[in-house]
Amino acid sequence: MRSTFMGLEIGRRGVITHQASLDITGHNVANANTPGYSRQVPVFRTTDPYAGLGMYNVTPGQFGTGVMISDIARMRDAFSDMQIRDESPSFGYWTQMETVLNTIEVIMNEPTDEGLRGVIDGLWEAWQTLVESPESDAVRAVVRERGVAVADTFNHMYLQLSNLRQDLNIQIKAKVEEVNSTAQQIADLNQQIRTLNVSGQSPNDLNDRLDLLLDNLSGLIDAQINFEADGTVTVLLGGAPLVMGSRPVNMGVIPDTQGMYRVVWDLEPESHPGTVVIPPPMTSSHMEINLKSGELMGLLEARGVAEGSSLGSKTNMIPGVMDALNELARAIVLEVNEIHRQGFSLNNTGDSADGFNFFSEDGLDVTDLTLEWAKYMTMDAMIVADVQNIAAALNPTRDNITGEPINFGDGGNALRLAQIKHSLSAALGSVTIDDYWRSKVSSVGVMAGESTRMADNQAVLLNSLEARRQSVSGVSLDEEMTNMIRFQHAYNAAARYLTAIDEAIDMIVNRMGIVGR
Repeated sequence: MRSTFMGLEIGRRGVITHQASLDITGHNVANANTPGYSRQVPVFRTTDPYAGLGMYNVTPGQFGTGVMISDIARMRDAFSDMQIRDESPSFGYWTQMETVLNTIEVIMNEPTDEGLRGVIDGLWEAWQTLVESPESDAVRAVVRERGVAVADTFNHMYLQLSNLRQDLNIQIKAKVEEVNSTAQQIADLNQQIRTLNVSGQSPNDLNDRLDLLLDNLSGLIDAQINFEADGTVTVLLGGAPLVMGSRPVNMGVIPDTQGMYRVVWDLEPESHPGTVVIPPPMTSSHMEINLKSGELMGLLEARGVAEGSSLGSKTNMIPGVMDALNELARAIVLEVNEIHRQGFSLNNTGDSADGFNFFSEDGLDVTDLTLEWAKYMTMDAMIVADVQNIAAALNPTRDNITGEPINFGDGGNALRLAQIKHSLSAALGSVTIDDYWRSKVSSVGVMAGESTRMADNQAVLLNSLEARRQSVSGVSLDEEMTNMIRFQHAYNAAARYLTAIDEAIDMIVNRMGIVGR
């Protein structure tokens, strides 16, 4: 027979269950702004029923025994998670490319009068002015200062690009350390999650932290993420394991002869610090990680591939701009000097041209195509010391009787130097200096526009996917307030039911059988 005391247990279960539900709601409200938090909801089910016996052993059915929370469900859209992690590497890649390209555009400062093209045009204009006043020291001084400005601009731009490349190189090492730190945290969480799952508990908050780490990692590298049956996650990179269970595999960097880092698997044993051991038959090329996307890949491509790297490069961005600067500086130095050496300066006293260089070639191998011309470009010491050494004359005036040159004041050579602007440069592949630099600036502009467009498109896509995920996982304070009221009323009703059962038991225990005493 059902006992009246059974009602106490039903009421107790109702109070405890709805009190726990209020606690879950409070946990949701407290974490409404916590990054990566997923809304949790109680899953109710009835407790095991009681088969009661009626009069004459007739069984009327099963009596319910109350309610319990069978699980605390973590609201998560696995499909949205997968899509976000598939698209995050591309967003990270294009974001880094956009940042670097915008910086290069600032360094180039084109098209402005302060940019390289404007400074070079200033030199051609100064030569043109010298054609009209070849004997003016003031005009010659302008030519010299414009030449100094050209050299300084090349030097400064090249230094800025070199510093930018070094900064990116440092960022690459920092990103590798960030990946290693994230992988270690994932491995630690794997261990904790496995332990709790084995014990039958639901590690919801740990899973939130794990998902947040995976989201962050997917922006850094193009990782492949696989969830295992025990709740842990396996992370692969380029087909090799980065995290497997509670064991992470560290990434490392190896500098080339210029100090540029290659990203490799760190096979360094703890007993041999400072060395990288490559077990046979592996070689250094086998150790290199095959990255395809992500912030780290964007940094590598923008900086340029290191020596000995097997990693392909789509752009080789900064080295490409630096090479263009060197080619342009070489063409200007060689072509200006070649014509300048054929002219006569005001200090000339003979029949032969002075043979002075306008830009210095001291210590430079003019046949070396790998020389950093933009870095070493400077004015010749003879020009810096005396502007009258500028060879503006081409055909000096001669004495009618002796035929000796008596005036070196014509501007024929200055005109030839001014016409370099419109002449095809053999050193640049039969294009003018102006067209060559204009094409390089345009290429950078096109790449910058493409990177901005791709980054914006990926941002829109990720925002859409994140909004869809938040519609499932996000905490709505309005919804939680509704749940709070619902659970509160249920708690109050269960407590009131306990009071009613208590009064019934009091009637039986303390009042039954005392009537008429």
